[in-house]
Amino acid sequence: MSDSLEHCLDATLNMRERNRRKHEAELDLKERAFRGSHAELERRRMRFCTEVQSLIQTAAERANRHLATRPERCEFCEVSEHRISPWYPGGPICNPIVYNLRADGQEVGEALTIELTQHGMIEALLSPSGQQAHIARTGFGWHPIPLFSFDSQNAADLLVQYLAAITERWPLSPEKADGMH
Repeated sequence: MSDSLEHCLDATLNMRERNRRKHEAELDLKERAFRGSHAELERRRMRFCTEVQSLIQTAAERANRHLATRPERCEFCEVSEHRISPWYPGGPICNPIVYNLRADGQEVGEALTIELTQHGMIEALLSPSGQQAHIARTGFGWHPIPLFSFDSQNAADLLVQYLAAITERWPLSPEKADGMH
């Protein structure tokens, strides 16, 4: 080693200080990225809970006005008590929007569960009502849609696909079905 001891000591201490500053800068970048990611997650939650909820509610109200004119006497009813807990990685990031199909006031088939994933996708699945709703879920042909592109047409299509899936698996009313032929 041709450098003097003093020079090597100074270089080592200076490098340690540079490494500390570099580490602090990296931590600061990670902190800012985390805050930005958290803020984006909150924006997504708010959009899902306001805009998407409103779009689906409007579509359900429109559908219910039409369904009231049909002999099946069915309607889409929002279920407000569905809550998620605990959160798990890859799962929904907020409480789902849930609707049941009712005919003559009775629930028919599974509930429609609409969720927002942490990746910003809106997913829809069929799930049994009650406590087991978070365990057993079934796809019904709905393909996830990015939150930013969900619109009133998607909300209407979602309800139509849900109605088709339920009526294919569950008869609405045998005597009414016979009277329609």
